[in-house]
Amino acid sequence: MNSLSESTLLCWWESMFLSPSELKAKGRYPAPTVYKAQLKRCQNIDTAMLTGGFRALWQNLSESDAETVDEKTIIKWAMIAMTVVHVKYNVTTTLATAAGTKTENDKPVVSELRFAQLQGAKTPDELVTRLRRTLQLINGTVSMLDLAKDIEQWVRECHQQRPRRANQRLSVQWALEYYKAAK
Repeated sequence: MNSLSESTLLCWWESMFLSPSELKAKGRYPAPTVYKAQLKRCQNIDTAMLTGGFRALWQNLSESDAETVDEKTIIKWAMIAMTVVHVKYNVTTTLATAAGTKTENDKPVVSELRFAQLQGAKTPDELVTRLRRTLQLINGTVSMLDLAKDIEQWVRECHQQRPRRANQRLSVQWALEYYKAAK
């Protein structure tokens, strides 16, 4: 994901989540509320691609992303749109760190079993479903751009012929962050 795509994604997300006064200070307008509502209700990636919210994101992406309209690229952006719409508070904490943070009863916010299921997701729809559930458990408080980069990395790894070195795989990075946060 290049910096122009990151900037476009951040502006798109902010248009749905920032208050009108915050957007006005940035010289932007709020997105129609239906964008967020439709994306939150989507049950699969195909339906997300048909929403106004996804269309608004896709049309604002840099021409380099929009010109490489292969199945993998459009699925990646639909996955990102479906997932980041559940991020309520854009902070610096990564998904795995937020999931592994311990609560008052000395247990992680997201159980090890649920986190392992997230790491083991095999299909794009399964990953999105598990990410959405994880975001609900952590109250949508995560770095939106880091989450988008994680999804992008998952898509890359999913379509690779050869497996990456273990320390570069997303599931390993997530596990390290998850257990580090649980200390």
